[in-house]
Amino acid sequence: SSSSDEDSCKKPREEHIKAKISRIHVRTEASDTSLIVKDGYQWRKYGQKVTRDNPCPRAYFKCSFAPSCPVKKKVQRSVEDQSILVATYEGEHNHPHPSKLGATTSSNRCLTLGSLPCSASLSSSGPTITLDLTKPNPNNIIDAKTSSRRSDSSEFQQFLVDQMASSLAKDPSFKAALAAAISGEILQHNQAEKW
Repeated sequence: SSSSDEDSCKKPREEHIKAKISRIHVRTEASDTSLIVKDGYQWRKYGQKVTRDNPCPRAYFKCSFAPSCPVKKKVQRSVEDQSILVATYEGEHNHPHPSKLGATTSSNRCLTLGSLPCSASLSSSGPTITLDLTKPNPNNIIDAKTSSRRSDSSEFQQFLVDQMASSLAKDPSFKAALAAAISGEILQHNQAEKW
């Protein structure tokens, strides 16, 4: 009976649920000193500190749906390349992504940072995917190994589609080429009808 008394006096063992951790890398302009990574969600900054392993400060954010949404985000410049922001997400959002709600403002769009490259790792052990959306440059070619490690996640694929569409829509030369192609097709169609 004494062993059952001891068991009843013990504190119940806390079960630690391992939070999903993901990380993205976003290249910024050299002049940009902010620690803001626009990923489509609204965040509330609750702290900032300098860490031992990096001279650049780390900013701490909570999802604006907190306390009902447990997701936290840490943003810090990369030690190796200070033009890259590393955002680490802990947890999963328990509400729809704002883009799924029809949000179209630039502040709510998924990673509308202009045309900036980013990398995403869908889990701490998963592969890193690099997507370079900087201004057209022949040196900005996605590595074949990286492109072969795509996520099967439909949400991530939608993210990529949104990013490409956003990037193309902001490119004046693409708009001009598209307009020329459309007007050329219309002109050819009209001339064909006259014959």
